[in-house]
Amino acid sequence: MIKTDEQLKSAQSAVRNLEQILERARKTHQVREYRAMSEPILLELQQRELDILKYLSTPLHKYGDVF
Repeated sequence: MIKTDEQLKSAQSAVRNLEQILERARKTHQVREYRAMSEPILLELQQRELDILKYLSTPLHKYGDVF
């Protein structure tokens, strides 16, 4: 679970890294190999993206709060 902007940046960086791994793997692995090796990476990518969306969908201030 992401609780700070610093953790958000770290999660976003991890997502970019995972995407780059998959991009390279698609070019170098056979279909069967790629499917097997990409499945856990795709699950991790999905979880990190979900964490990012949850964090970004949570308001910084509660309703009625004034800066």
